[in-house]
Amino acid sequence: MTPPDMTSPDTMARIARIVLHPVLHVMGEENAYGMARGLVSARGATIVEIETNTGTSGFGEAWGPPGFCAPYLGFVEADWRGARLSDHGALFHRVLARNYHFGLQNGLMALLSGLDMAVHDALGKEHGLPAHALIGGRARDTVQVYGSGGYFTADPAQGLAAQLPRFRDFACCKIKIGRGVADDVARVRLARETLGDSMRIAVDANGNYGLDQVQASMRAIAPFGIEWYEEPLGPLDEEGFRALYARREIPVATGEALYTAFAFDRLLAPRAIDIAQPDLALCGGLSQGRLIGQLCTLRHARLSPHVWGTGLGLAAAVQLVAAQPAYPGVAESEVDPPWIEYDVAENPLRDELFREPLLPYGGAIAVPSAPGLGVEPDRAALERFRPR
Repeated sequence: MTPPDMTSPDTMARIARIVLHPVLHVMGEENAYGMARGLVSARGATIVEIETNTGTSGFGEAWGPPGFCAPYLGFVEADWRGARLSDHGALFHRVLARNYHFGLQNGLMALLSGLDMAVHDALGKEHGLPAHALIGGRARDTVQVYGSGGYFTADPAQGLAAQLPRFRDFACCKIKIGRGVADDVARVRLARETLGDSMRIAVDANGNYGLDQVQASMRAIAPFGIEWYEEPLGPLDEEGFRALYARREIPVATGEALYTAFAFDRLLAPRAIDIAQPDLALCGGLSQGRLIGQLCTLRHARLSPHVWGTGLGLAAAVQLVAAQPAYPGVAESEVDPPWIEYDVAENPLRDELFREPLLPYGGAIAVPSAPGLGVEPDRAALERFRPR
């Protein structure tokens, strides 16, 4: 008897079920921290699980508070349930085409991002391949991470000075600014004096400035040696980014609030940013992340994924950067390999939600060789962090 052809469309794994797992970690108002736009007292996300007809489970992360994307499941479930895993790209664009009135910046895109991650996780497990092998192959064995923190805090005792020692194990760090030029200078000076001249320091204003304010801030802090200025302007101010780029004194980075490669191309095509920072849990998952990475190559920009959610978002970012080819040089002489954000605040949704979380050593994370994304949620932990 001739064995079945496992590459035939009729024998490929299909999506049998989609399950959403909301997760939440509450810090409390007294321990709130955050950015220039405001502080948060809780962190949350939705873990998206797909189960295949072969018994495989794949997991992804959808950005936002628990429940943010759940109402959109009805818009995709009928098409995705029963579909082949390998058809995820066509399904993604079908959903966008049908629901074009919704736009892209919403919970639907967050859900699609989680589904895309989960599909790559499941496909990798089905074929015994790590996710980076599905999006271009391994370009590097480790990925650099920078320490991200330096938050504004509700409790002054937990402020910037108390957070700076957490950066000691990293070669690069990022701190929050954006509450006025004088405050920006004070925070950057404190970081430089505390961490020394060898530490690479980036800053993040979270789009809390207009063009004239950013220019004043850049002039004031540039002498301290700043690696990049993140979200100098709001995500909708594309004209402002174009104007700023021509007169910038610090490299410009943005992307955590941009949805799909379309939004990135509007800044990359006119050369309005130096560094693209997609968050894979809201920009469209690994598929859109790969496209954004290709745009970076085409537009001669750098790629540095934003990560602030669960360990699945971190794992997906590691897989994406693992597959991002060195450019314009080669890996052996890559001047500045892509950075991934690693939050130094307490984050049990990253560190306690998984059987073996990804951890940095010496400022880098080893690229997992296990099938899929390389991390597996602990089901008991999923239940423990479920909102009550």
